[in-house]
Amino acid sequence: MRTSLAIATLLLALLPAAVSAQSADAIDAPRISQQEFKKLFTAHNVIIVDTRNESAFAESHIPGAIKLPLEGQMTWPPEYEKTVSMLLAAKKPAVAYCA
Repeated sequence: MRTSLAIATLLLALLPAAVSAQSADAIDAPRISQQEFKKLFTAHNVIIVDTRNESAFAESHIPGAIKLPLEGQMTWPPEYEKTVSMLLAAKKPAVAYCA
């Protein structure tokens, strides 16, 4: 779990950019430190998004993480729209990790 925490990425900028441009070149998500993530996690003030593939998620993931397997994809499939809409409407910051 420590490795996952160390690579957490704040998605506040990621999701709106991805919605409008749907291009990897348009994504500019700020990084946060492990300590910043721990504060958000401990305060239950974060949505955790695991973007790894299905088998990696099944093997291990941060407790409470939402599965959104974007690994190797330039855009998300239509079936992800419900999850993406929920993340955009959320009042909490979203943190994604991919390894």
